Amino acid sequence: MSVLYLIATPIGNLEDLSPRAQRLLGECDLILAEDTRVTRNLLSAFGINTPLESCHQHNEAGKAQQIIARMREHTLRIALVTDAGTPAVSDPGALLVAAAHQAGIRVIAVPGPSAFAAALSAAGFEQTVFTFYGFLPRKQQELKEALESMRGGAPLAVVYESPHRVLPLLKAIQTVYPGCMLSVSRELSKLHEQTIRGRVEDVLARFAADGGLLRGEFVLVMEVPATEGVSSSLQEALNLEGQLADALAGGSSLQEAMAKLQRDGHRKNAVYAASLKLKTIAKSLLNTAPDEGELTD
Repeated sequence: MSVLYLIATPIGNLEDLSPRAQRLLGECDLILAEDTRVTRNLLSAFGINTPLESCHQHNEAGKAQQIIARMREHTLRIALVTDAGTPAVSDPGALLVAAAHQAGIRVIAVPGPSAFAAALSAAGFEQTVFTFYGFLPRKQQELKEALESMRGGAPLAVVYESPHRVLPLLKAIQTVYPGCMLSVSRELSKLHEQTIRGRVEDVLARFAADGGLLRGEFVLVMEVPATEGVSSSLQEALNLEGQLADALAGGSSLQEAMAKLQRDGHRKNAVYAASLKLKTIAKSLLNTAPDEGELTD
């Protein structure tokens, strides 16, 4: 049976290529690469001589059909890689992966380096719910509209940006969300890796004072205000209370509803606080203690 492997490659430090990834890259019949020149350098560093073919954003649609036809006709093990990081995450690969699933070909992800996961871990934000946006529009008006559209969604937004456009992005964030907290990571896993965290105004001041910071690829993690004039923490509390109330109305116990919210990524303390608030509201409305089995710890 043919297999398509999605193999994560280093985002900087070659030591991050896992032993499993090295073995599979050497054992596969073919490697599909975003840029064969970049991947050939990686393979040479590990003494791997597997044949290479290109699969990038400009040829992926046609290439996917060719590869799937070959994998149907012959039993092949094919690896998909991008220049750096995890395939099909803000990089080519999604069309090929979808075509493989549709054709009944087994798809196996070989986890490894991921820039947005590394940046999230270094950001230091307690929220666990986030939205990954990849690269935002280049034009200023479209960029500001994209930033504004984030309001009311996940409390964290993760964005990629190039060194040539990171300053315009930061200035747009300051315009749309003045005072917001964010983390900017650059050169992840490389010698000059750095993460700067603070209010957007403070981060901009750091970049203005040190032009040397405008090097490398960037990942931004930012707190997104929930709604105009309402803090993220208050909006989260109101949202959690509403979800708990809906779950209770649907027949769930409070414990079941709280457990589900935690599984969905909400903080345990925030869920517990929302449950206490809901109990207070219920007592006020009923002027009595809540029924056993509905609002109990």
